[in-house]
Amino acid sequence: MISMEPVLKRGYSTWDRHVLPPDEYSSRVDSVCAALAGRNLAALVVVNYSLLGALFDYADIAYLAGVQSGGALLIVPGSEPALVSFGGGRELFFLRTQTWITDISAGAGKPFDVIANKLRARGVTSGAVGVVGTAAMPAHVQARFTEALGGHELAPFDADLKALRATKRPREVMAVSIAKGIADDAIAAGLGVFDAGGNNTAAMLQAERAARLGKARDVRVLASMGGAELRPFEGRLDGRHAPLRLWVAAQYQGYWAEAAACHPSAGRTSADAAVDAMQSAARAGTPAGSVADAALKALGAAADTALSYGLGGTIGLAHNEGLALRPGNAQTLAEGALLALRVHVPDGPTPALVSAIISVGRDGGRSIEPLRL
Repeated sequence: MISMEPVLKRGYSTWDRHVLPPDEYSSRVDSVCAALAGRNLAALVVVNYSLLGALFDYADIAYLAGVQSGGALLIVPGSEPALVSFGGGRELFFLRTQTWITDISAGAGKPFDVIANKLRARGVTSGAVGVVGTAAMPAHVQARFTEALGGHELAPFDADLKALRATKRPREVMAVSIAKGIADDAIAAGLGVFDAGGNNTAAMLQAERAARLGKARDVRVLASMGGAELRPFEGRLDGRHAPLRLWVAAQYQGYWAEAAACHPSAGRTSADAAVDAMQSAARAGTPAGSVADAALKALGAAADTALSYGLGGTIGLAHNEGLALRPGNAQTLAEGALLALRVHVPDGPTPALVSAIISVGRDGGRSIEPLRL
């Protein structure tokens, strides 16, 4: 019998055009084209190199094309974008349901040659071309890419696209709000099972089930299992341990959000104060390290254990978009960036697990409230 890859690798995979319609993506492409013109670049090639469906970072392609998959995306100002998959023709029908782009081709083992042909067909036969994602490819794949686009100077454009992605657009915030609603509902479902006498494992499984039913495409769940650490599902019965510390991250339309709870709750704790302090400190232009320092001051003696789990960072089309809230981090916060704040204090008289999603503003962070579909 021939073994084939599963068609659906994760969960809900329908494009929600009400949240992210085609004009949202075309507007993003317009912004990229303006940035290309500012650097005198004739085109942009974005690559998400994946092997057998192991997608390490779909964010750059998803930002412009909508699809959360591997492949190469070509943007030429004044021309129709083109998307080239790394596989054969079998996946094209599914891809067409996930993107606003109509020029979709199968790479069939030579995706970079297909990109080069499409570049020439759009009249780009010389000049510099911006590239994103190529540095993450293995050396032999980079060599094939460079050979295919041999007539062009290749200019890294990763930082330029990252800067455009840093400030979240209104519809991106909406997608994160929906993901937040899914994560919140998953937490509530898990706590409901625990309240009814279920153990920590049952609470974790119910949380994931609720997130899947809530139309999450991807879900990550951690819970306390009797020790200080948070652990994923491991397929064994670990008994009932209170208080339950439960954390859920959920993805909708490519966008991530998270939620957490400690149950039964001991009331307001230093972890709550730390999250509030980070939200107040999250002002545009502020170093990430200063936001972390605000949390550590509020935590006092619990600071070291909280740091072992991290205090959060930027979130959006990736659960971790590259800016971490940690002491000494000089990276500054962009206005409109989204931050996932989290504080975990597993020890002491009042264990706690608290999280929030905020938007960075000029005067501090604004809470992102959940939306329900």
